Amino acid sequence: MLVPISLIAIGLAGYSAWGSSAGLPAASRSMLGFLRLLAICAALLILFNPGKWIRPVEERERPWIVLTDVSSSMAQKTAGNNTRASEAATLVRSIADRAKSVGVPLRIHPFSDSLGATTDVTSLPAPDGEGTHLVSSVSQVLQDAASSGESLAGIIILGDGRETRNTPDSEIDALALRARSRNTAVHTLTIGAGSPPPDLVLHQTRATLTAFPGQPLKIPFAIQSTGLDPQRAVLTLRDGNAEELASQTLDLPTGKTVSGAFDLTAPDESARWTLEMPVVPGEVRRANNRSTFNIRVIHSKTRVFLAEGAPYWDSKFLAQLLRQQPQMDVQSVHRLSDKRYFRIDSGSDDPSEADHPVFPATLDELSRYDLVIFGKNVDPFLTPERADALRTYVRDRGGAVLFARGKPTTGDVVGIEPLEPVTWAAATASDFRFMPTRDGEAAGLFGEALPAPDSVLWTSLPTLKDGRQVSLVKPFTRVLAEGVPDGSTALSGRFPALLVRRYGQGVTGLVNADGLWKWDFYPEARELGNCYEDFWTQLIQWMASYSEFLPGQDFSLRLPSQRGPAGVPVAAAISFRGSGDVPQPALEITSPAGATTTIQPATLSDPSGRPLWRASFTPDTPGDWKMSLVDPRPKAPPAPEVTYSVPQAPAEADDLSPDSEFMDSIATATGGESIQPADLAKFLDQAIVTNPPASLESGAVWQPAWNHALVALVIAALLSSEWFFRRRQGLA
Repeated sequence: MLVPISLIAIGLAGYSAWGSSAGLPAASRSMLGFLRLLAICAALLILFNPGKWIRPVEERERPWIVLTDVSSSMAQKTAGNNTRASEAATLVRSIADRAKSVGVPLRIHPFSDSLGATTDVTSLPAPDGEGTHLVSSVSQVLQDAASSGESLAGIIILGDGRETRNTPDSEIDALALRARSRNTAVHTLTIGAGSPPPDLVLHQTRATLTAFPGQPLKIPFAIQSTGLDPQRAVLTLRDGNAEELASQTLDLPTGKTVSGAFDLTAPDESARWTLEMPVVPGEVRRANNRSTFNIRVIHSKTRVFLAEGAPYWDSKFLAQLLRQQPQMDVQSVHRLSDKRYFRIDSGSDDPSEADHPVFPATLDELSRYDLVIFGKNVDPFLTPERADALRTYVRDRGGAVLFARGKPTTGDVVGIEPLEPVTWAAATASDFRFMPTRDGEAAGLFGEALPAPDSVLWTSLPTLKDGRQVSLVKPFTRVLAEGVPDGSTALSGRFPALLVRRYGQGVTGLVNADGLWKWDFYPEARELGNCYEDFWTQLIQWMASYSEFLPGQDFSLRLPSQRGPAGVPVAAAISFRGSGDVPQPALEITSPAGATTTIQPATLSDPSGRPLWRASFTPDTPGDWKMSLVDPRPKAPPAPEVTYSVPQAPAEADDLSPDSEFMDSIATATGGESIQPADLAKFLDQAIVTNPPASLESGAVWQPAWNHALVALVIAALLSSEWFFRRRQGLA
């Protein structure tokens, strides 16, 4: 469009110049027309806007950002008897002095539950913030810098690391990605770290204790004291209505852990109990002075079948002991010869004899029992069909099998080997001591149901014999106790003496020893307590609860964990091991306020053909959420119940101890350093230095080539020259 207009303008300019100079010589007329045409062409050239695209570059200095915590936890005293806030202010002042000396810009932001406005070191607010949201404060700094196009030299955080908001790992990952993408490392300095915080810590090692109504119940605990003078504290056990059940007064030395237990009788119904002790003046944590746990009461008896092929004192004592337990229903069969077997059941002293090995022949018959116990030489009891049913009973029906006297068979019985937790070797140990392991303690057997591994009881008991060496411990097996040859502590002589292994939905266990009857027979062992009875009853009860199904129950109900945050869905898995038609269960959920909701689990297909269901719910408030499975069958056996705990959001005063690990994780994730207060000066010398300013490119812009005074002067000169010559020639 500009080209036709330009041609017309040039033509009109030439025509008017030639016509207005009529009467002059041709040379003069041509010169005047040429000057006008040049002026018009120069003006028209501006309309075409000649030039080039360029990207303007702006240079800015890269500032350092200092974030200092002003939440109320910073008012705590440090080892130097100063507050954390005052120590932080001193360190901020040294950072500001360093930045000023090298001419580096520095901005200081206080933060607590949100990011504060920029301030100077002399105007830091008092430490009275109601919470600490460190991650969101750092994210806000990076977001503000990105919005303004600013490039930061780095960020230094000074605080105690007490994050009162539940910060998921994904949020920290997002912060790290943003910081690294902007080449901004976040450095942290933890105030108050390095010395043990004044605190009493109450440990209750198991979230759920399983018992029968009226059964003796041991509730273990441990209290650790750090950074405090010797204390005397009262530990109280309370029921779900906050009524006191028992209490103990304990002397707590500095830097020591005091262990103990409450000995009570299990309640008639499942309950939720609490251990608590008062907060001592000066403690930095309040939430760890109480611990809540579940008492899961089982009303159905544990159904036990015992098969013994080589009766001895061990099997005789064990069968007699189990029949005496009111919470167990026991059927025991002993092989006396190839044609003579006798059976004794709970509640009866008269054996019944048979000429064939009595043993559950089908899967449904096996499923009537919660636990099958094998002694020695049980080969006659096991046909290939029975062994196959036994494996299915454990794997798919959640059954439990206990090999109570080491290797159960004399030969290779087809189908029994997969259930054994070990692969056997040939060597045996004659005399050895039974010593629990730390894994046995972690599993909840020793230290809770039975004495802890470091108890003197285990070294005082009579030695055992006939422990067999193993060549392989199979996967998913836990070694709960070891056999230590008498008089030797060499690791090379130790072997597994008590093992437990998950197998499908069930569990198998192995006592790799003989001679436990001496724990009940010898006078010196009796003086140490009823060790024999405690060992077997607690082991059997523990194994029954270690399985997916509880004794006497046809359904199992499992959660991935027993506690978690509000607003996060919780998945429940349900299985069935009963016989006959498979019922459709329901799940009844009771909120902490008492409101009840019923949901229908979804049926899942399983390659093994086992009935499986899945359900999920989302707890939206803190407290204890109770889940009860509803079995629709008339006269159904007891159904499982579980409790899911949603903790209250932490308050600033709940935990006042410094959290250097959290601060270190922020530094590591963003490529920064974890600075020790003593190393701050060295860090500042290396990090806060004069750097070239950051070059900031903006969007491309068009730079005209005509935008100069010379172009205007040329046009003016051409027009003035034409006017001058026209006047000289007497033209208007």
